[in-house]
Amino acid sequence: MRPLHPRPRAARSRLLLAAGFVAIAWGLPAAASDADGPANEEAAIRAVDEAFVRKFNEGDAKAIAALHTADAEAVEADGARYRGRDLIERSYADTFAAEKGAKIQLDVASIQFLSPTVAKEEGRTIIAPAKGAPVSRFYTVLYVKQDDRWLMASVREESDPQVPPRERIKELEWMVGEWVDDAPDSQSKVTCRFSDDGNFLLRDLTVRRAGKVILSGTQRVAWDPVTGEFRSWEFDSQGGFGEATWSRDGDRWVVKERGVRPEGATASSTRVLTRLRPDIVKWTLSDRVISGQAVPGEVGSMLTRVPPAPSLGGTPTAAPTTTTATPANERGDR
Repeated sequence: MRPLHPRPRAARSRLLLAAGFVAIAWGLPAAASDADGPANEEAAIRAVDEAFVRKFNEGDAKAIAALHTADAEAVEADGARYRGRDLIERSYADTFAAEKGAKIQLDVASIQFLSPTVAKEEGRTIIAPAKGAPVSRFYTVLYVKQDDRWLMASVREESDPQVPPRERIKELEWMVGEWVDDAPDSQSKVTCRFSDDGNFLLRDLTVRRAGKVILSGTQRVAWDPVTGEFRSWEFDSQGGFGEATWSRDGDRWVVKERGVRPEGATASSTRVLTRLRPDIVKWTLSDRVISGQAVPGEVGSMLTRVPPAPSLGGTPTAAPTTTTATPANERGDR
């Protein structure tokens, strides 16, 4: 019942109810000792947590409703109330229809057993919609055991004043990895990784011509909580620098760039990054202006992901998933 992001009431997301998914049938083996009981039950609840996340991401409203008691009540942070399985199922179905592709993440803070038949779970849910920034809510769920099944009887949410930056930046996790753009007369290579603290993306660009490095640069991408959007700052080896704002439109990212070229000329442009496949990104550059003069036309190319090197044993390295670059001969924005 929680909003994926601010929108009219009819198109709400149900983050709140999504929090209360730990309610599929489970029980203790008759032979379990009293000491083992709580641990076994908590493990079972956490296993169902994972199952609910899958059902939410599949858009299965009926399965989610079945995790509630017949007269279950859910209360959103703004006071909106939903009572009963039928209404819960309809509200989820409306959400999944309006927000196709939304994904949920769960962070359980605590599970407390108040009695043999009542349990309370508290934590945070984070939903990443197909468009826009992730939305986070705190939640409290009361479960009751009915006919040897644990079902949600009460679900309540509270506003989360701030999603941690490391959660926000995961929306751009697809850029992590190594990518190349082979132009007729040059090759651009971009690597992207998370900063050690996980709050930023760090991107490094190298452009070669005839095997010689002719340009390099570095960029840092971050979430700006004041403006509610991603921003980036970059510096190149020739003395140019710039900044940009990033906004999402489905599988496209629109990057509004502005900066100063090495000779002192101001420049701006619009870059559009479109994910055609997990390993291919198309980029286009348009709306170019240098020293107040418009540069006609649009330029662009394709970026191809470099496959990870085969593991020789030990702990395998994570497979890269994407990033973007601009060849030196097309850097008209800086």
